[in-house]
Amino acid sequence: MVTLKIITENRDNCEFKGEGGLCVLVDAFGNKFLLDTGYSNLFVHNAELLNIDLSSIETVVLTHGHSDHTNGVPYLASGRTIIMHPAGFKARWSIRKKEYAGFPMSFEELSAKHKVIATKEPYKICDNAYFLGEIPMKVSFEQNGNFSTTLDAELTQKDYTEDDSGVAITTSQGLFVMTGCGHRGICNTIERAKAVTGHSKVWGVFGGFHLRNLEKQKELIDHTIEYFKASEIKALYLGHCVTDEVIEYFEKNMPETKIYRLASGKEFNLNLSPVLSVQLEK
Repeated sequence: MVTLKIITENRDNCEFKGEGGLCVLVDAFGNKFLLDTGYSNLFVHNAELLNIDLSSIETVVLTHGHSDHTNGVPYLASGRTIIMHPAGFKARWSIRKKEYAGFPMSFEELSAKHKVIATKEPYKICDNAYFLGEIPMKVSFEQNGNFSTTLDAELTQKDYTEDDSGVAITTSQGLFVMTGCGHRGICNTIERAKAVTGHSKVWGVFGGFHLRNLEKQKELIDHTIEYFKASEIKALYLGHCVTDEVIEYFEKNMPETKIYRLASGKEFNLNLSPVLSVQLEK
């Protein structure tokens, strides 16, 4: 069984407040880790409502260094293992909000509190779960990526978000691929998961794909849908930087695929079985 507890996400849900960010507790066949920490300390409050003891979660995987995924890091109890790409510490600014959008701590500050594994290479998180490391951009229609930040406050130096990564969970039904924003392209992320694990079948995909505007991104969205169909993906868990209009478009054009919407406080129990035959590749 793979269990996902959405601690924070863009959407409110009953007593669970949302924010423009993402934090998920992942339980992969009994091994738990936190995926991102959201935009603030809201994840601490929502975790309490969900009866999650954050002090018992020893591993935190950061999909990339943007503030809406990492601003919660200073609120983590000391002594965690933090897995991330080394470029996640870059200073960066949001093009849309025109404000600082980088990591809230320096490498030195983070290392003083936690064990930091900063790697461009794939890394085994636990049995059946793998950090993907740096994602090459090979899929033709995702060559330009979905970049939303710059490296200077004047918004002139393009940020290619090379730290954007994800997680692959290996199951007997196929890979379950998780991303935060998919700035490098969700299909590039899936291809990276296949290469890292040596498994070509994909069961499901989770996260934000940075698809916000159906009109402006329609060609990219259509290519993505065709890729998903060709891959025979069974389930999509969509949220954060995928807007409701884009989710509705996925639902309309992928009627054979089960599509779930993320929201703070939601829990998903995936009836999947583990598979251990993985030779980790660089």
